[in-house]
Amino acid sequence: MLLSALLGAIGSVSVMAQTNVYSLNAVGYINVTVYPGYNIIACPLIASPDNTLNTLLPNTNGQYKKWQVYAYTPTNANPYVLDSGVGSSWNGGGNETINPGQAVWLFNPSNATQTITFVGQVPTGPNTNTLYADSFNLISTAVPASGDIVTNSIMAFSKAVKKDQVYTYIPTNATPYILYSATGNNLSTNWPSGDPILPWVGAGFWYFNAQATNNYWVEDYTVNP
Repeated sequence: MLLSALLGAIGSVSVMAQTNVYSLNAVGYINVTVYPGYNIIACPLIASPDNTLNTLLPNTNGQYKKWQVYAYTPTNANPYVLDSGVGSSWNGGGNETINPGQAVWLFNPSNATQTITFVGQVPTGPNTNTLYADSFNLISTAVPASGDIVTNSIMAFSKAVKKDQVYTYIPTNATPYILYSATGNNLSTNWPSGDPILPWVGAGFWYFNAQATNNYWVEDYTVNP
């Protein structure tokens, strides 16, 4: 589902997430379904005043007690940073970000499916997401879109090289990871498993960048009033 189909009117899309855009300034919200256990989520909106956990998932009433958020930075010696919900706060301070283009692991400790809502402005381009060299990167599209990462005109990513890999994650599947591996330097024709699919708005995925230098995923979207 392309983001452009969502803009300009109050409407909804429901696969595992729902997106409503309700103003000409492209301010909207997304409802993200969070399943029991681990999920890879993203917030493709610019929240106010920021995109920290304290803003996006405020734990002031203990509603996220025992929930866990794992942020991942491949250049750090210890790449994972854990924030856990305790009492009426996050024990790591709640300062970790989920900015557009980032993704995090979110652990739902309950046995029930939950819905979280993100509110903010739709990012306009160009939006640049750095894919670190010879590393796994935990990322997502920087705009609220879903579908084929390659041919989607908004998310379009064309800088893959041979041995790049995409791992999408669907927690309800018996085998949650779906692997797409590049066999050549053309993202649109050299993925034998099919072009990588971002299954729903608000989902993240792993990208292994096999290049020796940093790669950049640039998404260019402009709101037309």
